[in-house]
Amino acid sequence: MKIKKKLNAVRVPPLKKAIRVKRSSSNVEEESTVSKAIQNVKKVFEKKNVKPTKTVITPKIVKSYKPIKNKVKKKLSHKNNPRGLIYLGHIPHGFYEEQMTDYFSQFGEVTRVRVVRSRNTGRSCGYGYVEFMHPNVAKVAAESMNNYLMCGRLLKATYIAPEEQHGGFFHGKNWTKRFYPKIINRNKITKMKNANVSSEKHKRFVQSTQDKLAVLEKKLKEAGFDMKFTPIVDSK
Repeated sequence: MKIKKKLNAVRVPPLKKAIRVKRSSSNVEEESTVSKAIQNVKKVFEKKNVKPTKTVITPKIVKSYKPIKNKVKKKLSHKNNPRGLIYLGHIPHGFYEEQMTDYFSQFGEVTRVRVVRSRNTGRSCGYGYVEFMHPNVAKVAAESMNNYLMCGRLLKATYIAPEEQHGGFFHGKNWTKRFYPKIINRNKITKMKNANVSSEKHKRFVQSTQDKLAVLEKKLKEAGFDMKFTPIVDSK
């Protein structure tokens, strides 16, 4: 019976009360530290005379109209139906666009052919490109025509994969008998020469010719030839 009394003397409830008291005291300490920190910050602001900045919210302007976007025409891409492309090097003289289309059509359907030419003369630069409808046909054509002897020259044919293709291979217009760079430049110069000249340009031209003649007279005089160039009287 004595042992039971000792066990009843030691119980948990008084410990719980003590824990509750400690927790309430810790909360009071935290509140006091926070209030002290706020007071210190207020004192610092009072010393520096710093006014708290107010955030001004600007209202958003709602546009009543929709901005008009310029519609850009997209170029046709062959992503769904990739084309086969071949690079041709060491092209012999006379083997140009018409001859290349006729010759390479035996492998399959040829969509485009281009021989790279000079802008000034229109002559062939010795290389070009052939485009087929199907890439498998282009592979076969490149393998069969590489190092092929034609008119004393070894053709160099390489296959260009669809991932490496771009629009620069066929940039510009194709060369024809009616349309080529030399005749375009000639037509530009003839239009410029036959155009109506203004009076100011005519005066500049006359003055520049007179200056050139004066320089030539001086050189001839130094060489021992006394000559004078008389300008033609303007009919105007």
